[in-house]
Amino acid sequence: SWLLLLTLLPYVGVVLYLLFGERYLGIRYRQRMALLLDSSHRLRLGGRELHFDDWEGHHPMCRSLSNYEMNSSGIPALGGNAIELLESASLTIRSIVKDIDQAQLYCHLEFYIWQAGGLTQGVLDALIRAHQRGVVCRVMLDAVGSQLFFKTGYYEKLVQNGIKVIKACPIGIPPWRLARYDLRNHRKSIIIDGRVAYTGSFNLIDPASFKQDHGVGQWIDVMARMEGPAVNLVDAVFRWYWNIETSDELEIFPRAIHPASDKAIIQVVPSGPDADSESILSALLQAIYSASTSIKIVTPYFVPDISLVQALKIAAKRGVQVDVILPRKVDSFLVRYASRSYFQELLDVGIHIHLYDNGLLHSKCVVVDSEVGFFGTVNMDSRSLWLNFEMTLIVYSRTEAAELVDMIQRYQNDTEILQKDKWKSRPTRYRFFENLI
Repeated sequence: SWLLLLTLLPYVGVVLYLLFGERYLGIRYRQRMALLLDSSHRLRLGGRELHFDDWEGHHPMCRSLSNYEMNSSGIPALGGNAIELLESASLTIRSIVKDIDQAQLYCHLEFYIWQAGGLTQGVLDALIRAHQRGVVCRVMLDAVGSQLFFKTGYYEKLVQNGIKVIKACPIGIPPWRLARYDLRNHRKSIIIDGRVAYTGSFNLIDPASFKQDHGVGQWIDVMARMEGPAVNLVDAVFRWYWNIETSDELEIFPRAIHPASDKAIIQVVPSGPDADSESILSALLQAIYSASTSIKIVTPYFVPDISLVQALKIAAKRGVQVDVILPRKVDSFLVRYASRSYFQELLDVGIHIHLYDNGLLHSKCVVVDSEVGFFGTVNMDSRSLWLNFEMTLIVYSRTEAAELVDMIQRYQNDTEILQKDKWKSRPTRYRFFENLI
C-alpha cells in the first residue's frame, strides 16, 4: 500500500509515510529508552521467582497464558491481590480522593484525559492538600488527549502548588521530537504509596458535562481499585515511562514484592508502540481460541483486525457463545460506521451483538468461560492493540471474573440484541458506506 502511494504521489506520500508509516516516537524518546535499558532501572523482576505457577483447580488456559505473558514482557502473574470494581464516576472520585488524603509518601497519576472542573475538582484539591503535607505528587497526562486541560487555570494551579505535571508523547517538528500524532498514552492509572492502585476505562472527567454536545449521553466507565503485590507492577510501569519522558531516574521498584498464593491472581500487561511484540493482541487470541463455553466482550470502539474477527468466528462455530456488547452511539463518526461493517459476518455465524442504549458504554473488558478476565484500557480496535500505550489486567481468579460477568450482565440488561434478518435487510447504500469507512 505504501509503495503504491509513494509511486502515485511521491511528495505527498513521503510526508504521509513520515507521519503514519512507522510507529515512530522520536529520536529523544528512543535514546532515553535505550539508556534506561542499559542501566539498573530495567523493568525486570528476577525471572520466574515471583511468577505464580500453581494452577491446580484453575482454567486450563491459565498456565499457558500466564507463561506467554511472562516470556513476552518479563512480568509475572502474582497472587495475593484484592480488587474492588467502581462502576460510577462519583464513587470512583470519592474513593480516589479518600486514598489521596491518606497518602504519606507519593501519588502517581497517569491519564489520557483530564477534564477541568466538575467532579474532578476534588482530585485537584486532594493533590494540593497532599503536597502541603509533604507528599510527592507526579501527574503524567497525554499531550493530545489532555490538550484542553493544559490551557486552563487548573493546570497552572497544580504547577503553582508544587505538583509536577508533564505531557506524555508530546508532538514536535524537529527530528529529535518528531512523533506520530496518533501514538497516544491511553493509560488511566493512579498509584498511592505503593499501597493501592487504580486502573480501568475512567478518564478524569465529569460525565454530566463531558462531550455532551456529541449526542451520545453520559459516559459509562468502571475503575478497579487494587491492593496487593500487583500494585508494585502498575507503579513500576508508571515510573519507567516517567523516567523516559523526563530526566528523572526514579527507582523502578522502591520496595520488595511479596506475592501470595491466595486472593486474586493478576498479571499486569502494559503495551505500546515501543514494544517489539503485540503481546496483548496475542494474549487475547490465545484466550479466545482456548474458550470452551462463553466469551463476553465489552468495548466502546469495535474495529477488530482480521485475526480477531477470525478467532471470534471460529469460536462461535465451535459452539462457544460469543456476546459482544457495544454502545449504540459513539463519539467517533468513523468508528461508528466502521464497526457496523463487521456486524453481518459475525451475526451469520451466531455471534450475539448487543447495542447499549443508556449512554456511551466506555468500559473495556473480556471474560472467557466466566473464569479468566481481561480488564483495563484496551479497546477492540487497531489503535489500542497496535498504536496506543495501554494497560491491561489479566485476572485469573474465578471470584473476580464472576464479578466482571455480573457487571457485564447489568450492561446487557440495558441493550437491544441485533437481529440478523433485520440487519441484513438494511439499504445497500448503508453497507457500501460502512465498508468504505
